[in-house]
Amino acid sequence: MLGKLFRRRSYPRARPLRWELTDELLRWSKDDAYTIRDAVEGTLILGATGSGKSSGSGRTIAVSMLDAGFGGLVLTAKAGERALWESYCRETNRSGDLAIVGADAAHRFNFLGHELNRQGEGGGLTENLVNLFSNVMEIRERNAANGGGREDGTFWKHGALKLMRNAVDLVSLASGSLSVPDLVRAVLSAPQSPAQIRDKGYQQGSFNFLCLKEADRRVKTPRQQHDFGVVCDFFLLEWPNLAERTRSVIQATLMGWADMLNRGLLRELFCTDTTITPEAVEEGKIILIDLPVKEFGEVGQFAQVLFKYCFQRAIERRNVAASPRTAFLWADEAQHFVTSYDMQFQTTCRAARVATVYLTQNVSNFYAALGGGDKARAEADSLFANLNTKLFHANGDAVNNEWAARLIGRSLQYLASGNSSYDADDQWTAALGLDWFGHAGNTTAGFSETYEFEVQPREFTQLRTGGPANDWMVDGIVFQNGRVFKSSSRTWLKTSFRQRV
Repeated sequence: MLGKLFRRRSYPRARPLRWELTDELLRWSKDDAYTIRDAVEGTLILGATGSGKSSGSGRTIAVSMLDAGFGGLVLTAKAGERALWESYCRETNRSGDLAIVGADAAHRFNFLGHELNRQGEGGGLTENLVNLFSNVMEIRERNAANGGGREDGTFWKHGALKLMRNAVDLVSLASGSLSVPDLVRAVLSAPQSPAQIRDKGYQQGSFNFLCLKEADRRVKTPRQQHDFGVVCDFFLLEWPNLAERTRSVIQATLMGWADMLNRGLLRELFCTDTTITPEAVEEGKIILIDLPVKEFGEVGQFAQVLFKYCFQRAIERRNVAASPRTAFLWADEAQHFVTSYDMQFQTTCRAARVATVYLTQNVSNFYAALGGGDKARAEADSLFANLNTKLFHANGDAVNNEWAARLIGRSLQYLASGNSSYDADDQWTAALGLDWFGHAGNTTAGFSETYEFEVQPREFTQLRTGGPANDWMVDGIVFQNGRVFKSSSRTWLKTSFRQRV
């Protein structure tokens, strides 16, 4: 059933904002609303290139969230997205809330220093710092190996994580701060042999040894005193006594991870000072990472995955009762930014009042981005299951259209059938249209029951894609599990969006 022509519901800018789950953001039809509750349960928008997903439903949802006062994080894949969101913010009087992180912007975020010194339970824990670093390396490892690699790769990875764990403790105990360049210096200057430890020249010139001396001098809590003993045992006993090949491979593994953050733009953005943190979205900031993948390649992808992961962890920790403002996580061409942590995040982000909106062409993009194979498919399907609102636009991808049809499901349908037969002697009367003359044979009719797709895959190829040929109208089919739309009496609804012209 065709939904009513979509119109975004507009609120006065000065209205008191409570961000109740029942607050309406927009309407799919005259009788069916998209609420904050729906938004924080996640939204997936699928449509072929040119289908109108970004300029139709994407734009409409983005403007409605800005209009309602959401804070949020915007990841960018294409060069024009910064200008697009600047126009959205002007339209909704939110330009003052837009904060740009990019090559030509002033904002910086030292992610390790932020995690080390943040308030709240779990702040400064070494394992959290190591997990933060290793999680943002997932994209690079996936791009480099595409799921392959050596059979003993796990051994070297665990060794590198152990080395990093001790370097994190050493630098933080010695200085009270943390950055990737300091971690690199601590690792590269670690003693290579027991004899080197006793060398005066090494002691005076080694950053690692100077950190050991400074950490030893500083006042420490009982826990820190114990951890410092572990660090000393590692760098003064275990590390210099490892086989040279083992030590070199472990060090090379860690340096391969850290190299991108130890130079150039990424060092400036994420390893110097901090002018903005992910927590700023709780005050209504819209943080846009202006490092589009199509322009900055792997550097842009890596930077945005890093900030996204920090945002996810930060927003999950917040006290919603004290900070109730709803936030969004927005990613067009989302396959560039998805990681395995997204599945975990999406299972709990509703409680944290985070509205995830992912846009891409088809489900196969996610399967491929997560490495392919059964594991990638399981991770992607888990993510899809927790993005409760799904919008399907015009698509020529058979895999995607079959997936959408199966998702919407089958229903009991009735098929009519009929048959006519004639005796051999009476066939000439039928041929001449003289059935009324003589005997016309036998006619049978019947009905059968079958379960068929409620929306056939071909219907996704026939949706309007906007532009002048379609009077700037974009069609979409919206589906929500567990909801029956009033306008269609089904779990899906065909609706339309007007492009901005």
